[in-house]
Amino acid sequence: MNKELRVWFPGHVAFCLKEVPTLKNPIKKYRIDSILSGSFTGFFILLLVIVCWVSYTVSSKELAENTSVYQQELMSELNKQMMLQMRTVEQLSLVISRNTELLHYLDIPENDLYTKQKEQADVHKVMSQLINSTPSLQSMKMYVKKPMSSDPKEYVSFVEHNEMFSEPWYALAEKSDFTWLGERSIETMQGTQNVVTFARKIYSNTLEYQGVLLLNVKAKVLYNMMVGEKQTAHRYLLDSGGRLIVGTNQSIFTELKLPELLNKTQSGTGYMHKKGNAGGADADYLIVWAKSFNEGWIISEVTPWEMIAAGSFKLAMTIFWIGLVSILAAVLFTLYLSRSFTKPIRQLLQAMGKFPLEQKQVDLPVDYNNEFGSMFNGYRRLTERIDELYRSLDLEHQRKRKAEIKALQAMINPHFLYNTLDQLNWMAIDAGHERMSHVLELMGRMFRIGLSNGESLITLEQELLHTECYLQIQQLRWGDGLLYTIDVADESMKALLIPKLILQPFVENAVIHGFHDKQQGRITITALQDEQGLIIRIADDGVGLKPGWNRQPRRNTGGYGIRNVRERIEAYFGSPYGITIEPGHEGQGTQVTLRIPRLEPNDSGGNDYVENRRH
Repeated sequence: MNKELRVWFPGHVAFCLKEVPTLKNPIKKYRIDSILSGSFTGFFILLLVIVCWVSYTVSSKELAENTSVYQQELMSELNKQMMLQMRTVEQLSLVISRNTELLHYLDIPENDLYTKQKEQADVHKVMSQLINSTPSLQSMKMYVKKPMSSDPKEYVSFVEHNEMFSEPWYALAEKSDFTWLGERSIETMQGTQNVVTFARKIYSNTLEYQGVLLLNVKAKVLYNMMVGEKQTAHRYLLDSGGRLIVGTNQSIFTELKLPELLNKTQSGTGYMHKKGNAGGADADYLIVWAKSFNEGWIISEVTPWEMIAAGSFKLAMTIFWIGLVSILAAVLFTLYLSRSFTKPIRQLLQAMGKFPLEQKQVDLPVDYNNEFGSMFNGYRRLTERIDELYRSLDLEHQRKRKAEIKALQAMINPHFLYNTLDQLNWMAIDAGHERMSHVLELMGRMFRIGLSNGESLITLEQELLHTECYLQIQQLRWGDGLLYTIDVADESMKALLIPKLILQPFVENAVIHGFHDKQQGRITITALQDEQGLIIRIADDGVGLKPGWNRQPRRNTGGYGIRNVRERIEAYFGSPYGITIEPGHEGQGTQVTLRIPRLEPNDSGGNDYVENRRH
């Protein structure tokens, strides 16, 4: 608004002065998008980007189509060659499994060591000649019962049948009479070698199972066949189930999830454009595949999109730089606008950087009437809320601790269920259905106690009953070899509350590890109390603790049940309560001591005992 100022001088002469309006920075007065949208610089930049993008997109798509046609023909021919090689190995394994000398050797009685040694030497000689005459084969391994000793690094080796149960490929080989196991590493006379293994079960003439034959194909042979002269190609061979048999780049295979993509394909050949993430950065790939109709195997080649679109990118960059030079004057003009635009942002960032250190408000401009003014006002309100959020942090921490306790409580059940079902499997193999019925009855009791209507605490009597059920299950397997005693100093202690499922993991550890390779064992469980609370000791006469066990670095694998119990007691009660593991009496066996506070039945539950402390 214009203002007038009248000044009177002697002689009645008057002067009228008008106040000149002050010019304001347009960034502080008008909407930022209105200023930028009217700038012709933005128009030219947008036009330049559109031209570059269209030229890049059209040319790269045309190049991708031409490349995919060529690669599909190449993959089809390569798939035929690979299938021929694979079928050759499969037929060879069938011939070996039906070899007369091999079957005769497997029928020799175990106590006839002389004949068995002689026949094994003959089979070894024949198979060694076969390996030497087949360049693609690295070695052969046979898992049979009670073989004579042989060097596992030789071209032909005989291994005890039971040793394959611990091999990572056993679960796959067990499901069928023959299968490809994919690529793996083995130890040979020349060192560690990568091979692609085919497994076939050996049956006698009367169709009696005799063992498993492994043929190890040199991975390098398959790589050279797949890659050919194009050493930088990313190619993968998948079986009909989508499992990788051999491939050149595992990271790209895992990143793109090729089995999921290729299993959805119906046509024999095809291609697709797929986005991925390589080394933390987004990347595009062209995937071309060819599928064999008889076997259902798929061979695929993955090409980075940047390799295909390299020429298109150069064309787009040339257009871009030409356009960039032509709009240099517009860039200089927009430089002023950008600095004016970022000045309030820099002021806000400086204020945000000082507040966490000085914990006080920073003066910000108050004459902005547009979006920047809203940002400044919003930041002022935000800093006022920070103190309130800090005050609520302790309450949120307590809620989180309680949730962690319940999560740890729930995680113990699947771990125990797995180990118990493993014992059921042993019982099914070693005994009849009557004993299994008894095991299931004991497990039913244990599961009911473990569920306990969702309660975190149960009585000592219920916990001891849960542990005794587990011991009775083990006695069905061990027979008279497993003895145990449970001693409670005072009957009234059985009504006290303790966290559930804290004894069984230690008893299980004693049975599985403490009595390993032993025929007999004894476990003693003692419950007593002192001024600080309840003391429960679990002692066994097993193999004891290994020397330096307490100095070993912590690992993320193994001992899950014991670690779960330790973390729950720490979360519930804190110091001085917890778990102590030490050697048993006179260094024999192991003794575990659990200390927890005395909780009467009328207490509201373990959550009330979570320590109210800041971490």
